[in-house]
Amino acid sequence: MRFQMRTALVAILAGAVTLGGCGGFGGLLGRGGSSGAYQITTNREEYNRGSTGEATIRNTSDKTLEYNLCQRRLERKVDNSWVVVFEWPTAGGACTAEARSLEEGATVNALFDIPTGMSAGTYRVVFTGLLGEDGRPVSPDRAASRQFEVR
Repeated sequence: MRFQMRTALVAILAGAVTLGGCGGFGGLLGRGGSSGAYQITTNREEYNRGSTGEATIRNTSDKTLEYNLCQRRLERKVDNSWVVVFEWPTAGGACTAEARSLEEGATVNALFDIPTGMSAGTYRVVFTGLLGEDGRPVSPDRAASRQFEVR
C-alpha cells in the first residue's frame, strides 16, 4: 500500500512538472495569457460595455518574433468553451498581410473595443496573427489574453 501511494505521488509530481513546462494549469484550462513566446496582459480586469481596452503583448522568447495585430477576436466563455462574439477587421474592413518584428523582451500595445451590445460575462481577446519561434501561428489559447469581465 505504501509503495502504491509513493508511486502515485511521484506520478502526480511528474505531471505537475510537465504541465509547468507547457504553460501550467492555466494553459491546460484555456485561460491563456502566456505562452513560451508571448505574455499577453490587459490594462484592466473588468470593462464596461462600450469601453475600449488595451492589451500589451510581450515577447518572452529569446528570439525576434513576427506578428500582425490587425486580425483579432473577442471571445466569451460559455460553460467551459470559448465562443467568438466579435472579430476585427469588421465588415468592410481589411488588414494588410505585413508582418512586424518584435525583439526579445519588447512589447507592443493594441486597443480593442467592447461593443455596447455584448452580454455581461467573462471574455478574452485573441490575437490570431502572432507567430511562434517556428514561424507558425500560435494556438488560440496561447494567443489569448487572460480572461476579464464585462459588465
